[in-house]
Amino acid sequence: MPGLLVALAALEPHLTPQRAWLERLAIIVPMNAATRWLLVADFACLVALGLAARRPSIGVPLALGLGFLVLNGLGMAVTDFYLGLALFHLAVGAAAALFAGRARWIGAATLVLALGFGVLT
Repeated sequence: MPGLLVALAALEPHLTPQRAWLERLAIIVPMNAATRWLLVADFACLVALGLAARRPSIGVPLALGLGFLVLNGLGMAVTDFYLGLALFHLAVGAAAALFAGRARWIGAATLVLALGFGVLT
């Protein structure tokens, strides 16, 4: 019986191929303190996207609401909330860098911070 447990323990990484890709993406997931600051940057990006709309009074709440839905959707799609959160940081930063008008620098800064915090922490 102990031999069977040792064999199963040795084979365990190969028995779960559906989650193996998650462990390879762990390098982009920042630590807790960095994630809190990145959420503030995401908020700034979403507000910048909303302000770039034709009607900012509708654009800002709509951007924040859609951001919340996308965050939850990404968390469910990749089956790991923290990886979904890391992908959300990158997606919001890229969207703001492309579509935020004069505030594009906020999106670029968020992208740099998300990648930097992901690799360094």
